[in-house]
Amino acid sequence: MSLEGRLEDLGLSDIFQIISLSKRSGVLTLIRKEGTGRLVFNHGQVIFASSDTRSRLGYTLVKKGIITNDDLEYALRVQKGRGSMKPIGTLLMEMGAVDQGTLEREIREHIIFITKDLLSWNTGSFHFELGPATEEEVVLRVGLNTEFLLLEGARLQDEEQKIKDEEQGGKIETPPQKLETSSAKLETPSAKPATPPPPDPAGISAHPPEPAETAVGKTKSAEEKLSVSLSSAASVYGKGRKDLALLASMIEELSGPATSSEITLLVLRFASEIMNRAVILMVRKEDIVGLGQFGLALPEGSPQERVRAIRIPLSEPSIFSDVVERKMTYKDSLTRSKWHQYFLDQIGKEWPTEVFIAPLICEGRAIAILYGDNVPGKDKIGDTEGLEAFIKVTGFAFGKALLERKLQDTQSSKS
Repeated sequence: MSLEGRLEDLGLSDIFQIISLSKRSGVLTLIRKEGTGRLVFNHGQVIFASSDTRSRLGYTLVKKGIITNDDLEYALRVQKGRGSMKPIGTLLMEMGAVDQGTLEREIREHIIFITKDLLSWNTGSFHFELGPATEEEVVLRVGLNTEFLLLEGARLQDEEQKIKDEEQGGKIETPPQKLETSSAKLETPSAKPATPPPPDPAGISAHPPEPAETAVGKTKSAEEKLSVSLSSAASVYGKGRKDLALLASMIEELSGPATSSEITLLVLRFASEIMNRAVILMVRKEDIVGLGQFGLALPEGSPQERVRAIRIPLSEPSIFSDVVERKMTYKDSLTRSKWHQYFLDQIGKEWPTEVFIAPLICEGRAIAILYGDNVPGKDKIGDTEGLEAFIKVTGFAFGKALLERKLQDTQSSKS
């Protein structure tokens, strides 16, 4: 099976999601008139990357002083002489020019650098050839998660743009003294960074948050929506807050589930770390129905059965129908109304101080709703930006899972 098309129709972020969520192995080739890019996948993880428009790994290692130019030339002669398909990094390791730990670290940085460049390719064609990665191609013992690569690539692009803006602004408006101070902040290792670094090398780095209207405003294409979701996730990740600390690990886990039920369980798990109780509701054509829950404590009856009995019509006014229509998160007190009272009666009667209600968006429409509160306590819910970012990403996970199933069905019909 192969996947091919135009980058104008399906962007790299969408392609990544399809390959990652289906845990495919193979080679993704991107072609445009300026050059060719190549990404090797092993079970949905990226294990190697190259691009004609950027320095190859061997020359990068020479530039950094990790290997000598003679080492590289010898490895290239061996590769050419044997007609070997082994990556140059593998040959360098086998000849003792570089150890495996250093090579893997440099390959990871190289993959991130190449991915950042490929994300800017908006025109051209792509072709994904499905097939197991050979032992010769597997250089990294553990590949890089595509969500991490997209977030890190977006962060690096933002940082580059920020530096350019500061330099241009400094030349025009900034007095010499201020410009010198700004440069020192960028170049001095001991200076405090503008955004908090990730807790570990495989984490997700942060960048300044986008305005709220960017994430929920104008209608966007699938590629733009995914970019906004991932950028939002990156922008809210950081230290010192529970919702932000959870975001990276939850996104990492999201690459595994292949069914909608597993994805909704991840959403409930995330919510359980922030709120006392939560309910997932499924949006149908004419109504909203209960699907799952955590944290409900009822004097009698099964909480799960009570939740599954919930039916709220979309035709009548409620915060639930409003969230579905507007496709926006609501976090505030709950007004007294017929359907709000009905819902709370089903899950325990007590009126919450504050509620959190967010839609899971897939292909431009709300397919589910997450409701949460802090009953039986009266505490405010607190910070939820990390959860909101994760919910945005899960909407695309649903979409990509559906698309992958369609691709499999199409392939089966042709067999």
